Amino acid sequence: MLEQGSFVGDYKLVHQLTDNANFYSDCEVFEATDKKTQSSVILKIARYAESGSREAEILNFLSHEFVVKLLESIKTSDFRNVMVFEKYPHDLQEICTNEPLHPVRIQRFMKQLLKGLEHIHEQNIIHRDIKPENLFVDQNDCLRIGDFESVSLWYRPIEILLGATNHTTAVDIWSAGCVMAEFYRRHPLFRGESQIHMINKIIKVLGKPTTDEWPTLNDLPAMQYVTLDGSDTTNFEQAVPQASEKSLNIIRNMIRFDPTRRFTATQLLQHDYFGSEDSSIRNTSMDDPEFP
Repeated sequence: MLEQGSFVGDYKLVHQLTDNANFYSDCEVFEATDKKTQSSVILKIARYAESGSREAEILNFLSHEFVVKLLESIKTSDFRNVMVFEKYPHDLQEICTNEPLHPVRIQRFMKQLLKGLEHIHEQNIIHRDIKPENLFVDQNDCLRIGDFESVSLWYRPIEILLGATNHTTAVDIWSAGCVMAEFYRRHPLFRGESQIHMINKIIKVLGKPTTDEWPTLNDLPAMQYVTLDGSDTTNFEQAVPQASEKSLNIIRNMIRFDPTRRFTATQLLQHDYFGSEDSSIRNTSMDDPEFP
């Protein structure tokens, strides 16, 4: 068993960042020290010999200023995959929790996120787990996309909740829209305890989807046994009361029901939202814990 003070290759484990009791995680994460340079790094160690290879392959293939830098891949003595990363001071979950984000900073983070996603998608790769905890921030306040795994429930697009198996890059765009809304709200846009609960949360904010706006809705597997209840009326603006009109518009284009109608990262980078500094907010209150 790996523990504080032991070595993995040239790296001395300093502090475990994950809980061994969490059996749903397929990796252990440690802060470590490189014995050659004495620099702090992050080690992501697969729990099983067969896991962890996909993310390493992706990161070896990707090289971009807004994607985390993989320093090297090694193996433990029992042949588990280990990825060694630069250590970043913060992630966006910490930042959102601890301080309100100014609209200009939100705009900068979103531009960096979308540029990173544009590059990832150009390589025909889907990230699948865009959420604040997986968006790291370096000492220059630049965002880095990390942790290529599976879509966390609160950031999971409605087509996956309804059983779609043909996933596209639109999965990441939905998640990015949820992240942007969270920048303003300081808590998740859709926070459900199960897939059905998530669907209800989404409908409460966006209204009930129709086949006019989503022609293939009834083809989704879950539609054979799920009845979508709720109003056709959207409560989206009330759900993100601090965002400017341009901010609301770009978020709405990221969380369209029909994944084929969601804007791509390239289209979003051309949106009016990025045309000038977005310093306006519609409401000075930064907390709205009751809605949705």
